[in-house]
Amino acid sequence: MSSLFLSRPSPRARRMTAAVVVLSAVLGACSTLPQRGQVVMRDVSFPLRDFRMPSGLRVVVEQDARAPVVAVVALVGTGGSSDPAGKEGLAHVVEHLAFRSRHAGSPSVWTRLEDLGAGRFNAFTSLDHTLYQTMAPKESLAALLKMEGQRMSAPLAGVTPEVFAVEREVVRNELRQRNETGYVGQVFSWMHAAAYPPEHPYSRPIIGTHDSLTALALADAQRFARNHYRPDNVTLVIAGDVDLAAVEAVLMQSLPPAWVGTGAPLAVDTRLPQVTEPPLKAAAPSIPEYKASVGSPELYISWVLPRSFDEASAIHDFVRVNLSRSLSGAQLTDGDIAGVGTQVIPGTRASLLVVRVPLTTGANPRRSADKVLDRVYETWTQSISAGAVLGREFDFQSMRRNVITGMVLESEDLMSRTVRRAELTHFMLDVRGYTRAQMALMTIDGGKVTDFAYKWLQRERARIILVRPGESGGASVAAPATLPEETSPVTAEQRITPSMLTALSAPVQTLKLDNGMEVLLAPRPGLPVVRVGAVLGGGSTYGAKPGAAAMASYGAFRESWFEGHASHWGLHVYGDMHKDHERIEVAGTAGNIGNMLALLSEQLATTRTSLEAVKYLQEQVVPWRRAVDAHPEVRAERELMKALYGTHAYSRDATGEEMAQVSWEDVQTWIGDVYRPANTVVVIAGEFDVKTVEPLVREYLGGWKHGPATAVSVPGAPALPEPSAKARTLVTPRPGATQGHLQLACRLPTATPEAAARYSMMAELVSGRAFHEVRSQRGASYGFSASTWVARGGASHLVVEGVVDAQRMTEGAKYVRDLLSTFATNLDEGEVARSRSRLLATQAVSFISSESWVQALLDARVRGFSPESLAQRPAHLQAVTAAALKQEFDGCLKRLVVGVVADEAQARTALQALSVP
Repeated sequence: MSSLFLSRPSPRARRMTAAVVVLSAVLGACSTLPQRGQVVMRDVSFPLRDFRMPSGLRVVVEQDARAPVVAVVALVGTGGSSDPAGKEGLAHVVEHLAFRSRHAGSPSVWTRLEDLGAGRFNAFTSLDHTLYQTMAPKESLAALLKMEGQRMSAPLAGVTPEVFAVEREVVRNELRQRNETGYVGQVFSWMHAAAYPPEHPYSRPIIGTHDSLTALALADAQRFARNHYRPDNVTLVIAGDVDLAAVEAVLMQSLPPAWVGTGAPLAVDTRLPQVTEPPLKAAAPSIPEYKASVGSPELYISWVLPRSFDEASAIHDFVRVNLSRSLSGAQLTDGDIAGVGTQVIPGTRASLLVVRVPLTTGANPRRSADKVLDRVYETWTQSISAGAVLGREFDFQSMRRNVITGMVLESEDLMSRTVRRAELTHFMLDVRGYTRAQMALMTIDGGKVTDFAYKWLQRERARIILVRPGESGGASVAAPATLPEETSPVTAEQRITPSMLTALSAPVQTLKLDNGMEVLLAPRPGLPVVRVGAVLGGGSTYGAKPGAAAMASYGAFRESWFEGHASHWGLHVYGDMHKDHERIEVAGTAGNIGNMLALLSEQLATTRTSLEAVKYLQEQVVPWRRAVDAHPEVRAERELMKALYGTHAYSRDATGEEMAQVSWEDVQTWIGDVYRPANTVVVIAGEFDVKTVEPLVREYLGGWKHGPATAVSVPGAPALPEPSAKARTLVTPRPGATQGHLQLACRLPTATPEAAARYSMMAELVSGRAFHEVRSQRGASYGFSASTWVARGGASHLVVEGVVDAQRMTEGAKYVRDLLSTFATNLDEGEVARSRSRLLATQAVSFISSESWVQALLDARVRGFSPESLAQRPAHLQAVTAAALKQEFDGCLKRLVVGVVADEAQARTALQALSVP
């Protein structure tokens, strides 16, 4: 085994530095803000150790002590493209089964992860690799590495045919619905089949088909695991609060001896195949059409690009970001286009640039596709063609700053950075791959982008598919045998580590400005990144005119640009409208915090709309909203909120029809009422000095004067519904549906910080039990979850929901109803303690980035909770008792609303099983 220690260079020795990013601008000693074009931050690097084991295993360890947590990523160099013909989906099924494996008499990997206090764990299968990711308290590192070594060396240990059958049904349910990617499972398959020739491995579906999943057997999975889960095909990356001097001993003691090996490090062959030109399938004579669970028709336009995972692929980010910014103009030329989004799907042989285009009606998809393609052509001829770039260098530099700042912001997320480092280290066979890719991104010039776009983004290279709302079907199969419940020998108290109880303890300073605005300062040193978030009370349900807020969310704009544009400093600006508030966020490098405050202040003070903007929304957006309103899932959500909140404001969600009745005056009145300092709370989190930032806050945010010195009215929590022995039922028909969407919801008493802790515990209890019972033991769903909603004024509700195989919907619905009844009468402290430990574990790994602190503090203030309530959350969770939870569940049962979106006959049958008419 060899190791290489990478640290900051010293005068006496030359050592390599593993940089996260090297980007700085030096300002003179003056009090003025950075000028336009200056992205200001200090250099950043984290010390690394790189271990090349004799077995071929590579382990990279990165030290990042911002929080007492560690991230562990295990990358296996095999993915969907390695599936045997006719066995598509096999790599993905093996990924699922690896969480089921048991080693040396231990519980399953899933249970062991929970026992170790892992607050975040997941996995994904891509074209060429499978990646397992875990975040846990630093105290768990040794045990976590032991478990990961066992999982990698024997991913199917202890997996029986019965377990295989259940997990295969879980994957089948994933195939039918939207998953973590945001796409319906089958859409990726259809896109790849349209872009790549049938003989190419990328043309086959990663997730498989119903037929290929049915053809799989446990022996196929075992054979696949033996062939691909080898130490020379795995890269392990550990990042976080790690002792680099002691980590080698931990690795030696924790990993299987065979995966460490003896002798000299094994020389690993290149992992990036020699590909001169990525293949492209001949275009279809007409646009292929499919049906899936989408709200309105969606076009997918794709281009095959060169491979990812090398320095040259950094240009993909430039192209994607530039198209994201420019393609929105297509909506101005085609009223059926409701939006545009872009994504790059990476691979070692080729990559796929995808443009996703939601449509209002899909009446003329070819015309809509042509309008988007026209815009693509205009983008690279006007913005990135050779002549235009040379003449408009400012535009290119703006895009460059945006991409580079985005890279810095992404690096703040420990898991995202660890995943990216694992991918680049594995495929480039260089621990410096992450830094090399960043440096390549920073050196791209306009000419390179011009040449790339001219070659790869031609109209004739575009491949198009159309997905319409409907059911994609899938063979019905017999339900597998239910697996026995799994238990753990580890007590809940043993799962809780000291760092879990202090994860939310950090200084937060509150400023009350003369204009009535509240500003919270949360300095978080570690990376030179700052985020500024603002919430304005009100939201989509506020105002006398229904639909005015919705129109403002689409059509409001900043009227004055005196303080500059976000692109001048590479700043990222986000906005979102919620039922009870509007949220705005500005993110960028720490040296530009003054620019962020100046821009935010100007945006708040000069937000307006115009007659032309409202007219455009009436012509372009309202028809799309009307089409979306007809989707069963949207109708079901509206009916559920009405059933929960009656005539209260929170029961409302503007429809396209209501938006059509809104005038310019209505929108402007809403903006003028909501946008006032006394109705605004701002949170600033990241690396900054409070003494330096406070004067900037008072200068820029304190200078905004508008409106009354009070916040907009807060809607009080409505009275709880009268108790009833029978649940209220809602059925939204979806003819021919192969899955049913179940929702069981109930109103909860007015929220306080203490009550919110109980509600979180309720959701965790139900999520944990329902997930393991309906998914892990029965395979009837891809996932079942519970969550709570707490709004301004204290209005709260619990919702339990999941998408279940239509043939097993009655089984799933009855189980969840019985589960709520059980918790209302028979809930022991042991189960409460286990749920508490899971919540504490999740919190412990969730508060590393400045973004997480901004969001959490804003959420607290929206709900009317004090800033201190965040640090008090662990104590509130520890104070929750089984008796208090039983009382809450009992009340929930007496106020229960059950909603089903499914084929109507199957929905009625499911409700009948609950003994409700």
